[in-house]
Amino acid sequence: MSEPQIMAKWLKKSIAASAISAAGYYLSKEENRQKVAHYAKRALAEVKGETKEDRKPDYYEKVGHSDPEDLQDNSMVDEGAQFSVNYYNENIKDSDNKNQQS
Repeated sequence: MSEPQIMAKWLKKSIAASAISAAGYYLSKEENRQKVAHYAKRALAEVKGETKEDRKPDYYEKVGHSDPEDLQDNSMVDEGAQFSVNYYNENIKDSDNKNQQS
C-alpha cells in the first residue's frame, strides 16, 4: 500500500472512533437516551406513514379556520380573546390612563 492510502485508512478509522466515542459520551445521560429514542420512533413513524398528521388529513387545514360547529375549538378561541382583552384593559389601558392624568 502507498503512503496516501495508509493515511486515508488511518483517517477513516480515527473519524469512526471519534464518532463512536462522542456518541457514547452523549448517550451516557438518561435524558439524552430518551431524546434519541423519541426521535428514532418519530422518524420510523414518518417513514411508515403513521404520524398524527397522516391520520388526520384536516390537521393542518384547521389552523386559522374555525368551524362554527366545533364548540371546543370556538371556546378555546374565545378564551384566548378574553385573555388578550383583559390583559390590555388591566395593563396597557390603565398605564395609558395614569400617564394622561399626570
